[in-house]
Order: sequence, then C-alpha cells, then structure tokens
Amino acid sequence: MNQLTQENARLAPGAGQSKITTGEFCFPDPRSVKGRVLADLLVGDRLTHLDVWERHGSSRAAHHVLRLRQSGWPITTTEISAPTSDGRTARIALYSLPPETMEAAGERGQAFVAEARASWRAS
Repeated sequence: MNQLTQENARLAPGAGQSKITTGEFCFPDPRSVKGRVLADLLVGDRLTHLDVWERHGSSRAAHHVLRLRQSGWPITTTEISAPTSDGRTARIALYSLPPETMEAAGERGQAFVAEARASWRAS
C-alpha cells in the first residue's frame, strides 16, 4: 500500500475523524466508544484497558487513545504494575489527560461529557 493510499484509508469515515471542532479541540461522536473514552478522561478518570473493556465493551483502548491523540488530545500514558491471575506482575498502560487540558476544554468539554454520558445511559 503506498503512502497516499495509507493516508486515505486512515482518513476514511469513522476512522478517527472528529465530528465537532471547537477552537483547538476536536471532539468525536459522543455516542462512539472513542467519545465515551474521551468523556471519561475529561472528568479526570485515569483509564486502563480493563476499564475501557468494563465500561464500554471495547478491547481496543490503545486504538481509541491513538485516534484521540491524532485529533489533538494530549493523552498521557503512564506504565503501572498490575497483578495477573497467575500471580505475576505485568506492566500496563494508564491513560489520562493533563489537568490543564481538562480545564481548557471548558464549557464545550463539559457539554460533551454530558452528551456522551446521556448516550451510554440510553443504550
């Protein structure tokens, strides 16, 4: 696949494209898993893969975070230790937004969170 074809595929509808742009922030569809993950992050939640699976039924947390980053969201990843079912300790990703980003999202961010939360209560 050539570079142009890869870029076109990446920009295909539903492939991380924003539905709402406000200033420097691009908000995804609040009904999407990506939108719900962003809503969690905007209220200060720190998410692991398991959190995304339990809350939103998606096993692709890293994919949603990547697409949000590509839309301009400065999501940070911190590696943490987590116990495994067989007694080992694994290193996993913990995703969060910097406090200044949550604050900068302002009223539009709060409205987005409300819309996303309403959509997953309705489903």
